[in-house]
Amino acid sequence: MIRSNRLPAGGWLAFGLCLLLALPLAAQKKEPVKVFVSVDMEGIWGVVHGDQTSPQGGGYGAARKWMAQDVNAVITGLFEAGATEVVVNDSHGGMRNILADDLDARASLITGSPKPLSMMEGIDGTCAACLFIGYHARAGTAPAVLDHTISGAVVFAIRVNGLEMPELGLNAAIAGAFGVPVVMLSGDGTTCRQAVEILGPDLKTAAVKEAAGRSAARLLPRDEALEALRSAARESLLGRSKVKPYRLAPPFNFELEFHRSSQAEPASLIPGVKRPSARVVSFTSQDYLEGFKLLRALISLAPAD
Repeated sequence: MIRSNRLPAGGWLAFGLCLLLALPLAAQKKEPVKVFVSVDMEGIWGVVHGDQTSPQGGGYGAARKWMAQDVNAVITGLFEAGATEVVVNDSHGGMRNILADDLDARASLITGSPKPLSMMEGIDGTCAACLFIGYHARAGTAPAVLDHTISGAVVFAIRVNGLEMPELGLNAAIAGAFGVPVVMLSGDGTTCRQAVEILGPDLKTAAVKEAAGRSAARLLPRDEALEALRSAARESLLGRSKVKPYRLAPPFNFELEFHRSSQAEPASLIPGVKRPSARVVSFTSQDYLEGFKLLRALISLAPAD
């Protein structure tokens, strides 16, 4: 009788299952995909006025609800695209805007201030991608909802290596210092276009409103806005390999232009800080993160009134 070395029907399936079970547990686990999300408020759907962005304002309660809804749509898209961990940093004002139990339970929340890296606290080299949600345009942009840079009462402009920066640019360079690409941004249409100019055409954007002025906008229908956020987040994470981290070349020359000369005086007392003109202070750093922290400190020294 001739014996066959071929496995009987169904044998290959059983053999494959045995091999899979024999693999180390670590090899069977899904590769970790950690995503960092920085969430501001001025670019959130429905927000058009300062009254909505401050705890003292009558519109704040609704706006913080919309803020959580916008970021939850993003979180849904990220997990659909394979994220295994999502870290959300509340990045507006006192940074206690998102009610913790309103956030998708799959994500962790960083809340409160001050934080060493401010709007970027929580990012590190283990992150696969970074997203900016609810962001706004730099000071002096029009039409753009609630345009400003870090502090509307203090900062006229910030330049790094000669380039005037919005918060999205300053923060993208922090992500770049950790080797993390910014893959998506949401806000009004003007902010989205400004972001593409700075960060490049591979950036995914979701415009949830179009500015009609500094305190007015035409909103996308709510369901359309949430779907745009979910879809852009999903596509941005799936396509993250096409996006390069945003890096500036050292040395980093920071220029901070205040609204008034009196605001520059305290900053000019700091060793290493120069005052090339009445309203401008400048300094140079070889380390972008250290330079950014000094920039934030100089802004905090300035009287707002």
